Order: sequence, then structure tokens, then C-alpha cells
Amino acid sequence: MIHLERLTKPDVLAKNEAKWTENFIQSGKNRPSSSKYGHPEIKEALASISANKCFYSEILLSPISDAQIDHYVEVSEDKTKAFDWNNLYFTHKNCNIGKSPNKSIPVSECLDPFTDSNEEIEKHLYFEDEMILSDTEKGKRTIQKYNLNSDYFNLQRSRTLNKFQQAIVLCLQDKVSKEEVIRFANSDRPFSLMIRLYLKKHNIL
Repeated sequence: MIHLERLTKPDVLAKNEAKWTENFIQSGKNRPSSSKYGHPEIKEALASISANKCFYSEILLSPISDAQIDHYVEVSEDKTKAFDWNNLYFTHKNCNIGKSPNKSIPVSECLDPFTDSNEEIEKHLYFEDEMILSDTEKGKRTIQKYNLNSDYFNLQRSRTLNKFQQAIVLCLQDKVSKEEVIRFANSDRPFSLMIRLYLKKHNIL
């Protein structure tokens, strides 16, 4: 997870949010239509916020059709937020389907990429190899709520870490530049928090 900045609400949502919300509430249904809150224009706008990465895990979602849209505050708790732009999060299915319900782990007790700075996130999360860990309750709850230590995420982080470490070896052999190694920590790269913390730990940044 890294800090993100919310972009302008896409036109399709600006035009239809009020109508969609009213119709959903009046329908009496428990879930809104995913074809609406997951509209391609909305999904593309969300993807552009994070360079096609899951807001929680930082795994690259390509193509973006593989991504799911998570309601940060669950619709079961507040139907008025079903189409609220600030409540829609671009996620990998492991975070969305595996997400702990708010009654078990409230979002107020977890990190939020939009309200927490990179510095704040780094206070609560760290890595041992590909494993994401925390010594704080807020960090532990974040990891648990969004299923961040799933086997799949650990495998993908391990692969990224291996590529990064190979780049370091090549850098030491003067086959790639230090700048190329540091680019692994760019915000548009997968698992950039893990790489940034590695660089800091080894005084490379």
C-alpha cells in the first residue's frame, strides 16, 4: 500500500450517481449492479489513480478487466455509498473477496491509502523477504482485513523481489545503472512499498 490521490469523478458517475443511488435504494436489493459501479469508464478512472495497481496490495492488474471494484464502506452498512466515487476502490479479487467485514475489522482501524501518507503507512507496515508484517494493531488489522499475506500475493512479491535483487547484482557488475535499480520503487511499479523499504534499509535511497 502507498499513498494515493483521488482524481476527478468520471463523467458517467457524475451524470448518473444520484439516479443510480435512488433506484438502488428503492429497489430493496442488497447489492447494487456491478455493471454500473464497475462501468468501464469508472474502472479506467480508478486504474489511472494507481497505475493499474490494486489500491491495497499494489499488485499490478493487467488487463484491468481482471480488477474488481471494492466498496470501502460496505453497501450493507450504507446503501447511499453504493456509487460514491470516494467509496470505490480498485482491487485484486483476493483483497475484495477475502476482505474481512467491517463488523469484524472496521475500516477506521485500518490504513487507508487516501488518508494516510507514505510516512504513516511505513510506520505500520514492513517486510521480511516477501512477507508483509506489522508491529502495530493498525498495521496488523490492515494486513488481516485485506488478506495481504495470501499465498498468491506472497508468490508475486517474491517474484518481484527476485527481479529486483537480480538488478542489484547487475548494478554491482556495472551492467545496469543505480537509477534503474531505484526505479523499482517508483509509485507506478508493483509492490513499490516493499522495494522502497528495502532500499532504505540498505541505504540505497
